[in-house]
Amino acid sequence: MFNKNKFLPVVILLLTVFFTNQYYASKEKLIVFHFDFNSVSLNKEYVYKWIDKAAGMGYNAILWEIEDDVEWETCKECVSESAFSKSEIKEIIKYSRSLGLEPIPLLQTIGHGEYVLQHEKYFSLREDSTRYDCYCTSNEDVKTFLKKWINEYLDLFGDLKYFHLGGDEAYAFATCDVCKPTAESVGENKLYADYLKEIAEPLLKNNIRPGIWGDMILSHPNDLDDIPKEFVIWDWNYWDGDSSPNHIMVWGSGRLSKENIPDSLIITTPEIIDNEGNLRAFYTSNVLQRNGFDVILCSTSRSHGDAVFAGRNNLHVDNIIGAARKTVTDNLLGTCVTSWAVRIPNYETQEPWFYLAPLTVKNSGLSKDELMLKASKDLFKYDGLELYKNFNRIGYSFPFANTNTTGIMWTGLKDSKPAPANYIRDLIERLKSRDRWNSNVQIVKKSTDSISYGLTELSAIIPNVDSGLEILNNWNKAGYFQYWQSILANEIVKKANDENGIDAKEILQLINSLKKEFAFWANDWMTEDSAILNTGLIYDSLENYFKNK
Repeated sequence: MFNKNKFLPVVILLLTVFFTNQYYASKEKLIVFHFDFNSVSLNKEYVYKWIDKAAGMGYNAILWEIEDDVEWETCKECVSESAFSKSEIKEIIKYSRSLGLEPIPLLQTIGHGEYVLQHEKYFSLREDSTRYDCYCTSNEDVKTFLKKWINEYLDLFGDLKYFHLGGDEAYAFATCDVCKPTAESVGENKLYADYLKEIAEPLLKNNIRPGIWGDMILSHPNDLDDIPKEFVIWDWNYWDGDSSPNHIMVWGSGRLSKENIPDSLIITTPEIIDNEGNLRAFYTSNVLQRNGFDVILCSTSRSHGDAVFAGRNNLHVDNIIGAARKTVTDNLLGTCVTSWAVRIPNYETQEPWFYLAPLTVKNSGLSKDELMLKASKDLFKYDGLELYKNFNRIGYSFPFANTNTTGIMWTGLKDSKPAPANYIRDLIERLKSRDRWNSNVQIVKKSTDSISYGLTELSAIIPNVDSGLEILNNWNKAGYFQYWQSILANEIVKKANDENGIDAKEILQLINSLKKEFAFWANDWMTEDSAILNTGLIYDSLENYFKNK
């Protein structure tokens, strides 16, 4: 005999889940544009220009990572030469609000404190005295300092709903003589959470939801209960895309294939595998959801591995579309397209990718190709995917143009320290000693043909477009610098392998010319001081190699 009372709780549970999902699906998703001023000081006119563009594309929030580019009272020593006055920033925030863009400030409160901790006055706040990127979470002076700074942020930004406290890539976390035994006793997530709860007091008192990046806490997925549910988790994933991945990031272990994932992890984290038995893209967002957190899933348009003049189209397109689609299908709080300034390329070369996040949120039923085709029509009035294909060819990533194979981030930290004169020579020796030189040489040798072909094809398409000429002009410029960087990289290879090449004097003349041209172009989006600084970081280490070889 059918017992309706037996099944009633199950029916109620299913209906609750259904209507909860419907409610969150109907809520407007946060679609967050990221302004990062770390390592690059943006022109005020450029900031206003991209506020307009972000709003026009359909973004409804901005993550403001302004770091040392404001005239702070709390940390006067870290203020950059190009810093905005507080009145300028207040006007910028007021304008962005008028366009419906919710401001979300970001202040790094554990890792990535390079711009503060490199100054002697703040050495005592370091977790590790030999590093200048991580605050000591057991140091009461750190807490006092950062809470004061948060209050200064609140005075600058006014009414807020969200405030991002950073917390990612804190590689020295829990290593000092005080933090380490505490973490061993109570667990790293407990130490991390207790510190952040205290730091967040000024926010919680004002009904502002704190946010943190997800990587550190996801290294200890069984201890997520230590993190308060008031915290929004910004789950950054710059590898997954719009299909089942071949590898997934397991924080604390690296990127793993399905065959290398322990059975014990699949049992404790079943979200890793989807219903078809494949690896699940962006699975960590589901883990965080299961543990009761609101999640903003973060993709990227500019990240580690990109060349300094242009990014990798195929990676960023797939990543941005995949994250935006999952935000809709899995009812996440929102999605954010991060754009890390230390990677240098300007916003115009990223615009074809920026456009895809709000487009996908509003058209989540379209396939990736359909979304790209719609973006091509909207941005360029061009019916085809050839432009995106050529962006990928031009944005070819190769040694001596990407990551820390120039003077950009040669320390491995987010700073702008000039590389030593022998940096490229020593880098080559390290690659040779690790049997990685020959594979890097092959990547360099393929670069010229890819970039040349992309530029040629792009030039043939441009007369057939009816819009988006500024984007294409910037891609053409990026391709120009990519091409000559490829020539320089090939000359580095020849000299390192004792092969005949172009005379060093002629190479140095070329580098000097390129420096002037790039600094002039960079002034379109950077302040003059910032353009000079970053031009030097790109070219000076290469110049020194040819001078000293």
